[in-house]
Amino acid sequence: MARPIRAGTAVLAVALMLAATALRAQDDPRNFVRGGYVYLKLNTESGDARDLSGPIIRPSDNLLLGLLGIPALGVPAGVQAEVGNAGSAFVSLGRFLTPHWAIEGVILALPFEHEVRGAGTIARLGPVATLKQLPPTLILHRYFGDASASFRPALGLGINYTRFFGAKATPALEQYTGGPTTVSLSSSWGPGVFASGMWRIDRRLHLNLLVGYVDVSTTASLVTRNTRLSNSSPVLQDQPAPVPQLASNPLTGAIVNGVLQDIANRRGGDLGAYERTLDLKLNPYVFALSVGYAF
Repeated sequence: MARPIRAGTAVLAVALMLAATALRAQDDPRNFVRGGYVYLKLNTESGDARDLSGPIIRPSDNLLLGLLGIPALGVPAGVQAEVGNAGSAFVSLGRFLTPHWAIEGVILALPFEHEVRGAGTIARLGPVATLKQLPPTLILHRYFGDASASFRPALGLGINYTRFFGAKATPALEQYTGGPTTVSLSSSWGPGVFASGMWRIDRRLHLNLLVGYVDVSTTASLVTRNTRLSNSSPVLQDQPAPVPQLASNPLTGAIVNGVLQDIANRRGGDLGAYERTLDLKLNPYVFALSVGYAF
């Protein structure tokens, strides 16, 4: 009889342990809030800027243009941009749907502020614009390990919406385009992949480290108004030959300047308004460190 009694006692002990674990799991808080700092390392891929309004100057605008061999003057080939990295504070809110699955949304952040530098043909210009953006993101995490473990790794898939705003051209860009230039960027929807680790401090507090990669694409629109060009305008140095040579020569440069002024006068005092677009893939790596509180 002693052996059956010992076996029954062991089964009862295991059952009690499982019941206690289940009760603790039910009592564990499932909601959490996290606050911390996130850094975005961008991987910019820039297309070439395109004219939407057509070239500023056409050979038919003045007889001397044809005689000098000056072609249509528009956006030079190879005008590109490079968007810089940025960091910001953020707050996220989440919930464990099960002990292993959780959903988290980045619901609040200070705007990310990026410097945009010229690339390709206009790399010499340096900073050409600044912009701000907010990237609310929803992530579905798959956590591994026991719910009470001190460390739990996770993999996640997410969807990101990036809204750009507050873009401003620098004086260097406006000198290049020939007038006051407004900059705007389209919003972006894209997927993201994430890996993270959660270190449990106590029943409610934890540290969380997350890395990820997000697909972000946008189209920048640049509108220049009251355009004015002269033989000293930097954009002429990037036009096809013989424009740079004619513009920089003292004798022919004066002729070029007179022709540009004549065309502007006949158009009402300036060369008009022009729109260009530029496609950008930003595709940032994401690094986030936060403190979490479960409730």
